[in-house]
Amino acid sequence: MFILKEAIACPLCHQPLAKTPQQCDTCHNYFRNELQKTPSSLIDLTPEALHKQIQGNAIQTKPLRTELFRSPIISFFYERVLPPIWATGLRNLGGIDVEFAQCTEFFGENPGIVADISCGTGIMSRRLALLGKCKQVIAVDYSETMLSQLQQQMKLDGISPSKIVIIRGDVEALPLVSDSIDAIYAGAAMHCWPNAEEGIRNIYRVLRSGGKLFATTFLKPFPSIVFRFFSVDELRHILLTAGFNSDCVQVEARGLYGIIRCIK
Repeated sequence: MFILKEAIACPLCHQPLAKTPQQCDTCHNYFRNELQKTPSSLIDLTPEALHKQIQGNAIQTKPLRTELFRSPIISFFYERVLPPIWATGLRNLGGIDVEFAQCTEFFGENPGIVADISCGTGIMSRRLALLGKCKQVIAVDYSETMLSQLQQQMKLDGISPSKIVIIRGDVEALPLVSDSIDAIYAGAAMHCWPNAEEGIRNIYRVLRSGGKLFATTFLKPFPSIVFRFFSVDELRHILLTAGFNSDCVQVEARGLYGIIRCIK
């Protein structure tokens, strides 16, 4: 309950539950009512959902590179097809196993409150929960179908709903309190975001001082047709512009895969 009160914020009020009034004129108590669904159900804290609830209409949809992952077909096959392909070297030689080892080594022995941003089906969220070292795991994704797959996989893996707080959220309007998160993982995600600059600014905002970001994405020369791909210099520029100190930013290229390690 502490996590709900202190770390999760209303994307309209920008306040945690502990500071949200009983009768909120901004979100009309949507935020407070949505949090009552935990831990058994995911909570939808996208601006889209709030606008729909309050005004009766949703805000503009995202670009194809984001909307694509809301497809039930993509969500169903995401974890069943892609991991073996990643493991051949497209996403780190060794795939998610290697990435998990790199991430947990960077986060350290006591990672605290960890948010998995653009978590997809929760491949990393579930591993972090099963590791048992995190104070709390928060899984955030824009795709409700991906999050539905995460819930199903948690049942298969025997993970209690209390171990992972599941939120449908927008990286450009992260429903997390400023300076509240100890570590953030964003795996193979930035190239799918509508605005990577705004996403990283939001991540910087919610990290505590000394908080860590471990992120990965695909690099040029992949052409930016549907997805947006980056050079190492572009990634560094985005991170520095968001507020990270140059001495605390490491961007590593492994073929066409970029690995980011930052400390706030």
